[in-house]
Amino acid sequence: MRQSRCTSRAFTLIELLVVIAIIGILAAMLLPALNKARARATQAQCMADLRQWGLAATMYFDDNNGYIPLDEYDPGGTDEPSWSDLQNANSAACWYIVLPPYVQKPPMTSFHGLSGFNYLYHTKNIFECPSVNWNTMPSPTLRPYFSMAMNSKLNQTVTADTIKQIDQGTSGPNNSNHRLVDTTTVAMFLDTIALPNEPKAFAGQGAKYGSPHSYTTRISARHGDFCNIVFFDGHVETVLLAQLMDSSGKNVKTSPVIWDPLNPDAP
Repeated sequence: MRQSRCTSRAFTLIELLVVIAIIGILAAMLLPALNKARARATQAQCMADLRQWGLAATMYFDDNNGYIPLDEYDPGGTDEPSWSDLQNANSAACWYIVLPPYVQKPPMTSFHGLSGFNYLYHTKNIFECPSVNWNTMPSPTLRPYFSMAMNSKLNQTVTADTIKQIDQGTSGPNNSNHRLVDTTTVAMFLDTIALPNEPKAFAGQGAKYGSPHSYTTRISARHGDFCNIVFFDGHVETVLLAQLMDSSGKNVKTSPVIWDPLNPDAP
């Protein structure tokens, strides 16, 4: 009886090239979708981190008669406080010192050292936005770099209770569009420029970066055309940059976000 033998035919070079080309085309088609999915995931993580800061601030308000923490201590006036500035006693009431313990985290001063730098800039944590690429950052030995910052327009005489008491839509004489001014619209923390090579939110955006307090002029565009903001009531929104500022980065009177609750129209 004759036994049949199964023979396998090897791929030709042309067939292999065709398969490789098809794989390359499919990869090229999928890569943008994967990048968008990754960007959405990091933006969602950023929002979750900002929500933690909002929670910490709310607990701080309750413990301190409604008073808000300082946005920074910067004796040099550069908006770039050094590690020694952070360790100064005058920084004791700054947000990056007093708020972390409310969410079981150490103050920013704890990260001055190689292990701390690695934690801040190379692991996921609530201090830094996960969308920042720190591989090209300047040396962290002189000062910390912030990618999340406190609203710099919050006057230190304003308390969380003051904001609760402001008349909705009639905040003072400087609110021409009668925008709602309360805990749901006043910004508390936001994405800020962390590094000089980040995408610009508007043409001519200044060179200041990595500051612990921020405003529209230093707002970050690393989430595309949007910025994450946490408000005084603790909720987080992803807001379109075009709604927040004009072409020079100044606050617009139609913005859904209030930066200065006592002077909403201020540029």
